[in-house]
Formats: sequence, C-alpha cells, structure tokens
Amino acid sequence: MKKGTILYGAVCFALGAALCGGGAAYAAGVIAERSTNTIYVDGEQVELEAYLINGSNYVKLRDVGEAVGFNVYWDGTVQIESDKPYTGVAPVEDGLDENMDIRLEIVRLANEERKKVGAPALAVNDALMDAAQDIASQCFTSHHPEYECKKALEYGYPNGFGVNLTVFGGASEEYVASHAVRNWVNSKGHYETMTASRYEDIGIGVVIVDGTAYCYMLVGNPNSYNPYG
Repeated sequence: MKKGTILYGAVCFALGAALCGGGAAYAAGVIAERSTNTIYVDGEQVELEAYLINGSNYVKLRDVGEAVGFNVYWDGTVQIESDKPYTGVAPVEDGLDENMDIRLEIVRLANEERKKVGAPALAVNDALMDAAQDIASQCFTSHHPEYECKKALEYGYPNGFGVNLTVFGGASEEYVASHAVRNWVNSKGHYETMTASRYEDIGIGVVIVDGTAYCYMLVGNPNSYNPYG
C-alpha cells in the first residue's frame, strides 16, 4: 500500500541506533553530522531529525512512519505495519471478549443517557462489539476513520456509524465505565453521538494498559452507509 512518497536524496534508516549530541556525534570513529538537506513528503516540506554519515543521510524509521503514515514500533525487534496509522507503540493483543463487564456497563449507562432525552435504547450488536474491541486494542489516542470503517466491515457491520473515543488514566477498573460515559456527557459532540435518535445499535471496546483506559463506542445507523463498503 502506498502511504506517501518521501524525497530526500540518498536516504538510509537508522534502526536501533541512537544518534545524539549537538551538531555532530562520534561513535567508533564514525562522524555523524546534522544534515541540512530539505525533506519533502508528497511535495510538502517536513521537519525530520537527520544525520549525514559517510555521505548518506540517516533518519529515524519511526519519524518516517509518522510523516508518511504507517506504524513502526519496537517489540523485541522492529515491527512495521504498512496498513495501520502511526502510533509508535505495539498494539495490545486483547481478545474480543476482554473487559466485557465494563463494556456492557458502558452500554447500560449510555442507554440511561438516551432515556433522559427520549431516545430509544441502543441494541448490542455483536459485529460492532467486535470491531470496537479490535480498534480499542490499537491504543489509538485520536480517530482513524479509514481503519474504523474497514474494521466494521471486516466484522460484518455494513452500515454507517458514529464513533466516540476517550482515553484516560487513574481510574480503577470499577470506575472505567462511569468515567468514560461522564467524559462523553461533558463533551457536546460526543454527547450528541451517544444520544442521537438516528442510531439503533451499539458496540463498545475497552482496553486498559498500564493504568490507561482506551474506550471506543460505535453506534450504528442502518439508514446510512459505510464509505469503504
């Protein structure tokens, strides 16, 4: 998959090597100087930390991944995921049934909020539940619409849907559900997505890593379409 084109003369990627210091760094007799070459991605100039070593330009692979749009992370070895957006961290290998009690409690609390505004309760949809948990396991801190839409299709939900995301730390597992819903209640756009009457189905994904909770809500609209379908 072509994610972008980077233009930079002769480019090499530094894997597992730390280049530090000011204008130049020295290691085992090798001189690394800060490169002054201009770097472009898809015709637009970008700022990447680069070094000139023996006539070749070296940039960090993770910086290229972030600039071009593919994931790079360290998991004992360097891992590259060309079909996923950049996060810099390894995805969490959570099963699709993980944290189900928390996820169903979020469904219950969301439906309570809908009842307050006269909107019908959302029905749990297995395809949206699986898609939401898969997406949450990526530990995204921002929305990735293409990935979200393709995952919904992959798990068998053909229609359009709304998405809520919240990421927070410090909440014990007992309070993750209430904290997530409270965050969405306190955000006008997220609250509208959670309570809009046009939605009929719901799927929730929750992953907790080192005390940080990643919570996704997918609410399905059978009268809309998935742009990647």
